[in-house]
Amino acid sequence: MGRRTDLSSLLATGPDTPAATAPGPRRRPDTKPLTVPVSDLAENPDNPRHELRDLDGLAETVRERGVLQALGVVPAAVFLAAHPHHREAVGAAPYVVLHGHRRLAAARMAGLDEVPVLVRDDASRSDEDALIENVQRDDLTELEQAQAIQGLITAYGYSQRQVAARIGKTQGFVSQRLSLMKLREDIQEALADGRVSVEDARRIARLPREDQALPGHHGALPAPSVPAARGERRGGRDYGVIKIDSRGTPEDVVEALRRHLAPAALDRVVELLGRA
Repeated sequence: MGRRTDLSSLLATGPDTPAATAPGPRRRPDTKPLTVPVSDLAENPDNPRHELRDLDGLAETVRERGVLQALGVVPAAVFLAAHPHHREAVGAAPYVVLHGHRRLAAARMAGLDEVPVLVRDDASRSDEDALIENVQRDDLTELEQAQAIQGLITAYGYSQRQVAARIGKTQGFVSQRLSLMKLREDIQEALADGRVSVEDARRIARLPREDQALPGHHGALPAPSVPAARGERRGGRDYGVIKIDSRGTPEDVVEALRRHLAPAALDRVVELLGRA
């Protein structure tokens, strides 16, 4: 019998959730372990994660067990040598966090005074490393992934094919995410706070910016691809149906739910599955 997979745990799992089968992190040759005061850490202003979600549960785990995975940091002087325009944002903190912003926020919520870190000695490519690693994180929203991918293209002049190779994704993955960058800023905000689903946002993004509008406002979404008879029964839209292949893996189900549901609705699904 194959190993049983819990769908709710797949939906809720993020990079800070311990996994019994996950291999331990490999230390880079240019890092060294250290424990530093939380007050000595400044957040990377270029961090693509704009919203730190579900911190209460992680903070409780951190309160009981401490920070289990060290944060990746770089000395502030090294970081500012590569990014002098961030001097004001970094302030007087001796270190800048490159990876682990959610763990840092949870440690602060839990009242920890110190956290483990791995100090890097080179910040010359730290921004690219941070963007690549964040694009690969499953707990980022599609909009946050899109913004990180756009950052790679803007900063390094990569093509979509080059970005796909750098982050280990398909060119279709990159193209899908980048389509969200065609949205007007107010619609991007609606997507970020859960008022618009990813599926609706992708349809809106097909329209010229001057014709884009939130669902329910003036203007219309491009018609979804559904059979005519079913479309007529639903008034031309079929947003209430999520197609899931019964032969798919739990990971396929998770991807389908993330693609169709707004973040608030997805959080509710996780909560209900956790009670099952």
